[in-house]
Amino acid sequence: MTRFLILTFSFILFGPLSAFAEIPNHHIFYRIDKRAPLNKIEIVFLGAGTGVNPSSQIGLARTVFNLIWETAKKQGHLDQLEALGTHLTLTTSDAYQTISIHGLSENSGKAIKIIRDLIYNLEFTEYDLKYVKSQLNTDYKDAIKRPTYTMVKNLALSQTLGILKRRSLKTLNDLSLYDVRQYADRLLKTDVVFFKVISDRDSTEIAKILRPFTEERKMRGQAGGFVHSLNFPSTNANVGPVAFIFEGYSNLKNVFCLWMVPCGRIGEENYIPNMVSDTLGQPPESRLLYKYFREELKLVYGTSCRDLSEQNVRYLQIYADPQLDNSEELIAKMSDFIQNLPDNPRFWETLKEHRETINESFVHDRTPQQSLNQEVSRAIYKSPIRKGGFDAVTNDEVRAFLEKFFVPQNMIMIFIGPKDHITEILNTHLPEVDIRVHNVKELIE
Repeated sequence: MTRFLILTFSFILFGPLSAFAEIPNHHIFYRIDKRAPLNKIEIVFLGAGTGVNPSSQIGLARTVFNLIWETAKKQGHLDQLEALGTHLTLTTSDAYQTISIHGLSENSGKAIKIIRDLIYNLEFTEYDLKYVKSQLNTDYKDAIKRPTYTMVKNLALSQTLGILKRRSLKTLNDLSLYDVRQYADRLLKTDVVFFKVISDRDSTEIAKILRPFTEERKMRGQAGGFVHSLNFPSTNANVGPVAFIFEGYSNLKNVFCLWMVPCGRIGEENYIPNMVSDTLGQPPESRLLYKYFREELKLVYGTSCRDLSEQNVRYLQIYADPQLDNSEELIAKMSDFIQNLPDNPRFWETLKEHRETINESFVHDRTPQQSLNQEVSRAIYKSPIRKGGFDAVTNDEVRAFLEKFFVPQNMIMIFIGPKDHITEILNTHLPEVDIRVHNVKELIE
């Protein structure tokens, strides 16, 4: 028996969204879930993400969303939502911004009206901006007190593939009241706003619940708002081998290691990267990296491989965390393992073992939220759907992928640990690597 009923339905008021179509304004991506009398509604402002901020305004999108949150507190909207049993969440991403409410289905109509009243009555002051800047300054500085993989990866990719940095104290402090008001105005006029909904209510009722919000947008118009684009700044050149060493964590007993292998752009077919990451280490315990580096060599506590993307760049990320005294052997053997993966018989044996289950893990064995996220991601990034899915991918295609991307000149390494120790390891075992040393404070400069 299935754990829940999932009805897949994606619609505007007059029909379903076909594969590869542009997302229409006010489109509703919908799943029904009868397990509880709850609604989760995500209002997605497509094109209003951090990727639209120029390098002189890094942090603008996040600053505005923090201002919206503070406005919701100051004007009592959070208290009103809480009284309805509804939780508010604001999130930022590269391609869009999201306002989410999650709570009792019977109160969703009232909650949507509160959100409408909140965002169409924003009044930021110099005091508000100063307060939020102070909060973000503290957040930035707190974030670098511990190893933060998101930020070190972002800096490494910005220096090798030309993507935008995520955080900068300088640009944050330079943001003006005019900047945030202009961004907020464009946010409200975003060309395409769509909805992600998981609910126990039927689709007709959901459309009715959302109507006060959509009617307000229609009345005000969208001229001059954000427009969706995937043209994030990036380069397409071979970048390595390069190693970034981040120092400033003197209390660490482990060396935190990341190998990033750029493997294309978002929007390209992703079956092979998913298959490679699944074979190597996602989930880790039954995969090749864990069995070899943890169980056999006993060089790490944890290891994994994930297929990820940032702005316009897709990459495979291999993670390992050796103890300091194991780090030399681990770094040397992992680098050799990656470069020789196309000819590693154990990789092909593991791939064969897991071919039968990969469709279950990536396609069929999905919660309503995972299924919904997958559909929306495909609609935004227009990733091609291969007839036959993973079963149609041949070993020759996988080998060609590995031989193209798993090469030294395409390897970006990141190490968090003692600079002199790691530098000596790299000079001994990987003398061709371009070593770049950074203090963690540079992550937010």
